[in-house]
Amino acid sequence: MRKIYLQSKVGFELTPKGKVALQVLAKAETDRISRQLQEAIHQERKAKLRSGIVKKIKSIEAGWQSYQFPDKKVIGNIEQESEEFLEATKEVAKRQPKCQINPQNYDAEFLKFKSQIDDLTGKNNSLLKEVNNYAKIKGDQLSILADVESIQKTIKKFELMAEATVQVSQLKNSFCNLKLIQSQLESYDKEQLTRLEHLKIQLNDDCKLLEVLKKSTHEFTPIKREILAEKTSEHSDAEGLTIKDGHKKIGSPLVEKCSKCGAKRKLTTVDFG
Repeated sequence: MRKIYLQSKVGFELTPKGKVALQVLAKAETDRISRQLQEAIHQERKAKLRSGIVKKIKSIEAGWQSYQFPDKKVIGNIEQESEEFLEATKEVAKRQPKCQINPQNYDAEFLKFKSQIDDLTGKNNSLLKEVNNYAKIKGDQLSILADVESIQKTIKKFELMAEATVQVSQLKNSFCNLKLIQSQLESYDKEQLTRLEHLKIQLNDDCKLLEVLKKSTHEFTPIKREILAEKTSEHSDAEGLTIKDGHKKIGSPLVEKCSKCGAKRKLTTVDFG
């Protein structure tokens, strides 16, 4: 500062050096406030990111906590029942009626056989659903292992941050819950699970076989096509103009014949116009 005299009055003003010093101080304070603001924004973003990670892990945990564990007590019964069913299906398939063997009674025999196949299909679907509950456990074991390891890595990462104490506590709680579920999944007999995985494949193949058995053994091919036309009637009015009555109908009845047994059938005539 320096003293100045203006109109017989004494005043003070900044020297050039003082102005520079003041500008330097102002800039330093501005930079300090900017750094604090940027740091606060950065910390807020990190907090939101941690919260998002914890929320995602909590969602994964909730999914595992609702896991339906199939009953270990009945796994042997389901395995035996599935094996017996597969053998029974093979025996039924051997009795499939063939149209070329007994063409006169084939249609009646096939209707009865198809009803039996429909029942077997329902049983197959029921068994497949039960078997799949066990067959998927191996995959679930790998999935929960991956989730447990992921949580463990996240905990180690967050433990280095003093501000993440709350999130670390939440993650450790989730980790313990998932380890308990993992232990329950690992308690199933691995050999039984492997056999049920094979049974699942066999039941799926059996389902395809049943779909084939549902179909008639007839193999119809067209052997005759006719085109019929109905003529329209005509007459003249009082002025001598020709008027057409009625309509023209074209039909194409299709006759088909089974290449195996010789049975014939006629499709419904299609009308146009």
